[in-house]
Amino acid sequence: MVRTAGKSRSEGTARAAGSVRPRRKGASAASAVRRATSSRSRQARPADAPGIMVSLNAEHRHIASLLDALGRQSDRLLPGRDPDLAMVRDIVGYLNDFPDEYHHPREDLLFGILSQRDAASREIIARLQEGHREIYRRSRELLDLLDVRAAPGDDAGQRRLKYLCDRYIGFYRDHINLEEGQVFPRATQKLRREDWAAVNAGSRQVDDPLFGERVRKEYRRLSLYLSTRAERVGEDIAVAEVFGLEALVEAAVSGLAAANEIRGILDQRLRAALGDCALAVAGQRAAGFGLESAIKVPLAVVGSVRSHAGEGVREISAVVERARGEFGESLDVRFRYLRKLLD
Repeated sequence: MVRTAGKSRSEGTARAAGSVRPRRKGASAASAVRRATSSRSRQARPADAPGIMVSLNAEHRHIASLLDALGRQSDRLLPGRDPDLAMVRDIVGYLNDFPDEYHHPREDLLFGILSQRDAASREIIARLQEGHREIYRRSRELLDLLDVRAAPGDDAGQRRLKYLCDRYIGFYRDHINLEEGQVFPRATQKLRREDWAAVNAGSRQVDDPLFGERVRKEYRRLSLYLSTRAERVGEDIAVAEVFGLEALVEAAVSGLAAANEIRGILDQRLRAALGDCALAVAGQRAAGFGLESAIKVPLAVVGSVRSHAGEGVREISAVVERARGEFGESLDVRFRYLRKLLD
């Protein structure tokens, strides 16, 4: 199912495919991912946008859900954690198979027609077409490492695998953002009806082996994982929102308590300083005012204020540090729990 490393991109482009067939209602992975990503999906295309643009954007959401899943497994490649290397291989294997054999060639076909119609797009299109080749190279690199080196207990292999996974995820996400942010809008604006007809003429009908009408046997475990993860997203977001509100309330309460304590320190220190000043003045008054008292009283007042101010600063710093520690500990507990939910 996976292409050999020497297969050319031109062959893939010649087999460029058309829009994805309608999914049946029960297609678990596709429908679950659509539900989970609806709140963060990219801005909808115009109602009259060509069907292939709708299809390409839907496939981008599918790819993004797999990159998220790969990122979670990459986090498990850290020391002391237990990665599911079979899941990593399933994800990368799919990304090396369907998007590279079907999604990218369709984009290359679209880009080729756009570059003829819009000369200003040629430079960025060249970058994206090279990006397709780079994504394929990086997919093969990951698969080769998974097949040969990254066995459980192979710390060096797993460090290398994590590095390659993180680099792959970042590159793929940047690539999709560039397509959707700059090239897809230009295609929608610049291409004419006959251009879209040419795109359709060079396309063929293909069913997605993971998100399509029927999940292939080799992707059933991955489909189940994506469905389960997607259905938990709503619950996880709700929990995160509750924790966020609790954190805000706790921050307000903690901040109010600390503010009241600081206000009490300032009041106490000010009263103590004023009392010392009054005592100094009263003592000099009893001894009789003169040149000596004119020097001693201000010095005593300054010394008292400085002493109480220094003590007050230390006490206030201790209150602030304690409040910060209490709030930080509370947040740390919440983040650890949320991370456990999302892993």
